[in-house]
Amino acid sequence: MALRGLILSLGEMNTAGPEDLERFVMEDGLTELLDGIYRYGVQIVNLDMFQADTGEKLKVVLELHRLEPEDCLLLGAADRTLALAEELDIAAVGYRNPLLPGQSLSGPLIQIEGFEEVDFYFLERMYQRKYGLPWTVIETERCFLREIMLEDLDTLYELYQGAGITDYIDRLYEDREKEEEYTRAYIQNMYLFYGYGIWTAVEKSTGTIIGRAGLNNREIHGKPALELGYVIGKDFQNRGYATELCEGILQFAQEGTEFEEIHCLIEKENKISIHLAEKLGFSWKEEVKIQGKNMQRYTKTLHF
Repeated sequence: MALRGLILSLGEMNTAGPEDLERFVMEDGLTELLDGIYRYGVQIVNLDMFQADTGEKLKVVLELHRLEPEDCLLLGAADRTLALAEELDIAAVGYRNPLLPGQSLSGPLIQIEGFEEVDFYFLERMYQRKYGLPWTVIETERCFLREIMLEDLDTLYELYQGAGITDYIDRLYEDREKEEEYTRAYIQNMYLFYGYGIWTAVEKSTGTIIGRAGLNNREIHGKPALELGYVIGKDFQNRGYATELCEGILQFAQEGTEFEEIHCLIEKENKISIHLAEKLGFSWKEEVKIQGKNMQRYTKTLHF
């Protein structure tokens, strides 16, 4: 599945006020989005042009464009327009246009108040979220990190059986159904709400899952904190993958979060992880008790 059509009412995107000389004005970000989205193979369907104010009419319009509802994302600022997405089960993003007061925008997965950071990749991710497609979040020279899928669990169960893998990390649930339930909840809650989490690490050249890595939320001394975490399968250790992935995650944390610092929480006996933390520029701060374990806290500043 891929995003092939963007449905919207240009009239609903109008930001011209009574004092504006022009009767029709769009935000600069939206103008740039519409000007450039064609290069990604996405068609723009303007509801105003076809007066498609019912689900039945919209379906006919999509057929004229050789599109199916599942090919599209609808960008709407009015409840009546977003209702079309709900009727045809189309992915949707709500735009809170200040000139259209009283709109509930209750249907969309996400609402936006402007288009400064909205581009094709943003819309593609909202589309992917609708259909449960995993986001690829970080790409390094040899690997990429993407959101976990239930299909990953077979490989992860094998990976976690490697010698020494679970010496310093939690095991997966022995009950496969419990692990699947946990994974579903993690996808729906962690990724959607925070935009980050622990991701699946995949080797580019082979498509092989080599481990997991990413960001955890922790509470340290009663305050929210960001933790770097990783696990690399036994067959892929000592190849520099952990360093490569963690460097990519640190860049993501710096650019994509508002945390001032990031932490590594490591057991004293885990010399390999301590060495990696120091190599990545972390400094030892203290020993803290986390979930009943004495952990060494290493920190690194993200924003100077």
